[in-house]
Amino acid sequence: MDETRFMAEVEAVERGRPGLSMLHAGLLVALREGLAADTRSFARVFGVAHALVLRAANELSDEHALVEETGRDSRTQRARLALTAAGRRLFERAVQPIAA
Repeated sequence: MDETRFMAEVEAVERGRPGLSMLHAGLLVALREGLAADTRSFARVFGVAHALVLRAANELSDEHALVEETGRDSRTQRARLALTAAGRRLFERAVQPIAA
């Protein structure tokens, strides 16, 4: 997935679910596309502080029920994540980006 398509997907998710930030939407798209399956790799790939990614993952889990934590490394706090059924349905309803 190239950067343009990734950003189009992120924007589509943001439009489809008011209340999600760009970081939330980016994490969801990365999980769906297999670009990052855990918080530490997402932080590294996208150049975001791991603490911010952890906070976004917690919000997506606790407040929005769109992701679930499938494991955590207690030493590094790396959290492995997966989309919930609600998270997968979000992509079914998201407005599809316009092809460039």
